[in-house]
Amino acid sequence: MPVVDLFAGPGGLGEGFASAFVQGRPRFKLALSVECDPYAHQTLTLRAFCREFLAGGRRLPSSYFDHLRGELSHEELFARHPHEANAALNETCFARLGDPADDARIYARLSALRKSGVDFSRGVMIGGPPCQAYSLVGRSRLSRAKASGAYKEESDGRHVLYREYLRLITDLQPAVFVIENVRGILSATYRGERILPKILGDLEHAGYNLHALGHGDQSVLIDAPVDHRNYLLISSDFGVPQRRARVFIIGTRKNLHVPRLQLPMPTARVRLMTVRKAIFDLPKLRSGLSSADSDEAWKNCIRSAAAQLAEESLDSMTDVRELLQEIASPRSRLPTHRAVSSVPSPSSSVGLVVNHETRGHIPDDLARYLFYAAWAAKRGNSPNLQDLPSRLLPNHQNIHAAIRQDSLKQVAFSDRFRVQVAHQPSTTITSHISKDGHGFVHPDPRQCRSLTVREAARLQTFPDDYLFCGPRTEQYKQVGNAVPPLLARQIAELILRANVW
Repeated sequence: MPVVDLFAGPGGLGEGFASAFVQGRPRFKLALSVECDPYAHQTLTLRAFCREFLAGGRRLPSSYFDHLRGELSHEELFARHPHEANAALNETCFARLGDPADDARIYARLSALRKSGVDFSRGVMIGGPPCQAYSLVGRSRLSRAKASGAYKEESDGRHVLYREYLRLITDLQPAVFVIENVRGILSATYRGERILPKILGDLEHAGYNLHALGHGDQSVLIDAPVDHRNYLLISSDFGVPQRRARVFIIGTRKNLHVPRLQLPMPTARVRLMTVRKAIFDLPKLRSGLSSADSDEAWKNCIRSAAAQLAEESLDSMTDVRELLQEIASPRSRLPTHRAVSSVPSPSSSVGLVVNHETRGHIPDDLARYLFYAAWAAKRGNSPNLQDLPSRLLPNHQNIHAAIRQDSLKQVAFSDRFRVQVAHQPSTTITSHISKDGHGFVHPDPRQCRSLTVREAARLQTFPDDYLFCGPRTEQYKQVGNAVPPLLARQIAELILRANVW
């Protein structure tokens, strides 16, 4: 069945649908993926190239692995496989929905597909309109800008980008659509009214029955009617090693008379997917120093920080102190590499790990990372600001005020620094990971660093041979904005079981 992927990002939703196999064969074919970010579009195109091999039961060519190792350029790779390259270029479209010129190009591509025999009425439309206007953090920023007069809600088209999606649904009339968005959309308002009921009403009016796949999870506090919470899915409930809460709206064309769709209730088995199981088999890497970096300088920095923290640790933290003293010892084994581009990986069928390179950090932040990771290793949770030795407290005005008032617990963004606890699913991987790694500290104190792009991708359930293109900051953005392919595949399989066709 043909799939049209709008606001595709790096292709998490599309990857999930493409990997839904029946009797060893794929049931969905990406007909068109539309994305306006140049690096995400490059990632999409490269993955479309790979699927030309994988969907046909062939192995990826050795030249693709040469490309992953940096031994062959993107252009050289495509030149060696012109048939698969042309198919990939035809599958992806670099365009921004809502731009008149780009819309014309998208419709021209869809028209050409129709003329070639693609029947979109038997297909699926998937996608997640950009979420900045709906996310809780984004709305807080917009609210401050609005109060200062720097932002006018009525001129911000992001609130109504779903209409571009709706316009194509109305035109193509796919059998099924899937919309994904942040949980903040449950309580978001536009011009003084909740926007979700408006979206749901418009979709129903377009001729679709709507399906909420969830079970009204009450553990996620949000200002929304209980029935709307049924649209919320927690990724860790479905085998994803991440507590990602996202809204999914599924629609089936009314004339198909599809019974209510709902994913099975989560079981204890799938809740066991943890950070440790997801990333601990990857090669161990050290962090970097943001200046004058070298293996020896880094080791000296870590051992010195560990020794100082061990001296300052409170009496009640004997277990944390012992671990820090062990790391401070000259005999402690610390990793020496900062990047890996091509190594064996037990969890990867292709034996490659890409996008696995660490950032550089200033010594003060490395000391914080070390303490956070050591605390989590012994205490099983991420410390709060009030747990930190005073020398590790960030030098922020509101923190110093909170110290004077003995109210550290009330400081805004008190969890700006957070370690991902090994025996639990991670917190939500967001695009903010591209700005710094403070909220995504690796749980191994000996590595003393933030997560790499590959580790974040593992927590998002992307396969190891999925290459994210562009500079590292852009790679992080792509991973943070993506839908976990494992969850997307389960939604695709649910649709297949419903016998829509």
